Amino acid sequence: MNRFMDTVTGVTGSARTGFAADLAAGSQVSARRLLVATGLHDEIPDIPGLRERWGRDVLHCPYCHGWEVRDQRLGVIADGSPESVRFTQIVRQWTDDLLLFVPAGDLTEAQRQALAARGVGIVAAGVDRVLVNNDRLTGVKLAHGQVICRDALFVPPRFVPNDALLAALGCDFTRDGWAVTSSDGRTSVPGVWAAGNVANPRAQVITAAGQGSAAAIAINASLVEEDVRDAIAASQQVMAS
Repeated sequence: MNRFMDTVTGVTGSARTGFAADLAAGSQVSARRLLVATGLHDEIPDIPGLRERWGRDVLHCPYCHGWEVRDQRLGVIADGSPESVRFTQIVRQWTDDLLLFVPAGDLTEAQRQALAARGVGIVAAGVDRVLVNNDRLTGVKLAHGQVICRDALFVPPRFVPNDALLAALGCDFTRDGWAVTSSDGRTSVPGVWAAGNVANPRAQVITAAGQGSAAAIAINASLVEEDVRDAIAASQQVMAS
């Protein structure tokens, strides 16, 4: 089995003719089947300092990172959508000192009541920048100049799949923009499978690994079926001659 440490820049072909993957180094790799597991990337608000702290003390998942920042002064930077308010209520499980930073007028009265009932403070102002001291997040500066101290921030990102290869191959996508796959990762294009976050935004590491395993098994079965068909065809040709 050949292994390559390189970036695939494009893919052409089909299951019938074989696929060809162009590598950044300039070479090309051929394959009978493809498994695309290119993941996704996070789109976060364009706030100075936010991306530099991403994955450190600016976090995206209360399930993945809540324990590490429990009982601290936390904040959520969100847009006031129903999803972001639900996200804030989940973060509330980790601390009694939680502030939601949200643009003025973005919350309904029902949302305000639900947040207030659980002691979530609401800061109806835009965040101008993230403040850092000695390589630690210390708070945020609001658009009107006020500084509010926080130890960590949660930001619900927009998940964007790295699906250019799937799109170039002609795979079908859902209305929400995610590749259509079967239970074993098979896409709408014969010979092409997808696994992990490129097709499933909710897949954590263990989920993505399971999907990759299921896809690998299905790919192997597909190759064996093709080998059997080719062997039968070759045998019949010999007999006919």
